[in-house]
Amino acid sequence: MQLKDLVKPIDQMTDEELQERLREIRHNRTVARPAARKRVEREERKTSRSKVTKAKTGLLALLEAMSEEEKAVFLKQLEGTDNGATGE
Repeated sequence: MQLKDLVKPIDQMTDEELQERLREIRHNRTVARPAARKRVEREERKTSRSKVTKAKTGLLALLEAMSEEEKAVFLKQLEGTDNGATGE
């Protein structure tokens, strides 16, 4: 069995068969278009950046709102967790 036995050549198709074939090709696209894929990736980057920016802004606001004593206690706590994490 050969390929020509399975598929009718385009030059032997009638107009109706050609139109149906075109319709089938147009509606059965499985390849993602590059522009659409890039748009989705760009949106993902924007949302991840905005989340990081919001987190940084929130942390900075918290640090600015702290008094000097609170900052000193916070730094000591951070230093204590650093030593525990490294196993020293």
